[in-house]
Formats: sequence, structure tokens, C-alpha cells
Amino acid sequence: MSVYARFKRSQDGFRSLVELLESTPQSRRKKMIDVGMAEDPAYTEKALQYVLSFEDVMQLPDMELAELIAASPPRMTGFSMARASEETQLRFLKNAKPQIAAQVKEYMGMTIGLAEIGGAQLKLIEITRRLEKKGLIQAKKIPVGA
Repeated sequence: MSVYARFKRSQDGFRSLVELLESTPQSRRKKMIDVGMAEDPAYTEKALQYVLSFEDVMQLPDMELAELIAASPPRMTGFSMARASEETQLRFLKNAKPQIAAQVKEYMGMTIGLAEIGGAQLKLIEITRRLEKKGLIQAKKIPVGA
């Protein structure tokens, strides 16, 4: 039985595959993609078209970014932005409510490891996807039953 069989059988399987790829750390994601490309390259390529990256999140329009920041714990937002450019950090802070911005800024200033930053970025991607599912964010909208 193929690895993708369970995703292909379900109405929401394609969305589940995309969300799994988005929430998997890079090293494991690469292995999943390699297996998928060997098994069904067209299906894998189609799924990869809809996978959100943290760069996609950073490029959200201001209104959608404000929705994301409001829905995310300040710690996650701050940690995910810890190594971002000053310009990007300022944009995130500008789109946060003042009280939340102060908390996010505090977390941005903490010394944390790359693993924590990567984990926080994956969490923001998950929250972005949840908001996309509710229709609050338009980024890489996954087609139903693809």
C-alpha cells in the first residue's frame, strides 16, 4: 500500500497532507517529500504548491498579519521573529495591539536557540492555516477535495 493512499481516500486528505508537510521539521519533511516523489510525483508536486512557509507568513498583508498576531501567543510570535530583519520585526510590532506588541518585543529580545525559533515558526504556520480555513486569511488557500 502506498504512503499517500490514506490521503487520497479521504475528502480532506489533500488538506491533511499539506498541513502535515507544513508542520513537519525540515529534515523529516525532506524525507516525506522524497518518498512522495518516488511514489506519486504529480500528487506531491500539487501538495507542495500549497505548503505555507514562514516566508509566506511574513509576506501576509497587514490586515491578515494583524489577525495572525491577535490569534497567536505573544511568546510564539516573539520567538519566531527573534532572528528576522529589523524591518520585519517592526512590521510585526506595528500590526499588533500595543499591549501585545510590548510582550512580543520582550520575547524577541530573549536569547533562544534555532530549534525554538523553528518550532515557533511552525506554530505560526499552523495558526495561519487555521485562520485560512476559517476564511480570515487568504494565503495559499487549499482547494477542497483536491
